[in-house]
Amino acid sequence: MQLTLTWDLFVLVFFMVIMAYSLIIGRDNTLKVILATYIAGFAADAMGSLFAKYFVGSEAFLKILRLASLGTEQEAVIFVKVFIFVVMVILLTIKGAFEVDTVDDRSPFIRMILSFLYAGMSAGLMLSLIFVFVSGVPIVGGGSFETTGTALWGLYNQSEFIRGIVGNSYLWFSLPALSFLIHSLYSHKDK
Repeated sequence: MQLTLTWDLFVLVFFMVIMAYSLIIGRDNTLKVILATYIAGFAADAMGSLFAKYFVGSEAFLKILRLASLGTEQEAVIFVKVFIFVVMVILLTIKGAFEVDTVDDRSPFIRMILSFLYAGMSAGLMLSLIFVFVSGVPIVGGGSFETTGTALWGLYNQSEFIRGIVGNSYLWFSLPALSFLIHSLYSHKDK
């Protein structure tokens, strides 16, 4: 059996690893990861934009760019955003001063289905945020994915999965929050 490494395979494996991790840590912790992902996504986008505004073009930044072997200033900003995003998701999930405690008022089968749904939404949200960062489009108040001339479009044209995630990124952004809201509205917590 010969296996060809493609972007589709990479994205699929990454998606499955996030889903497996989410199933291992359980539904409540997966919801905590989803909340941390939203917070980290907005914060990383803002901090990366501040980085671009104040440091890109400076002599010190250009030296670091050459030292780190990053090709362009735009690639450096993307790297900073993704790095901040990953670090913040990890720190908020592990050390965040918040907790998610859902009510287990459903059957074991429904709880299992919800765990799988939240695991898939967590993976989709993380991947779509990373691809938005790579596209160079800001999360809030940005342009459109179609107008960016970045490296993402090379990947976009090579991978069906990337096209699906990027093309439905707004769905990936909204679905976890809406699902959590609906789940919360239909849970009955005894006081």
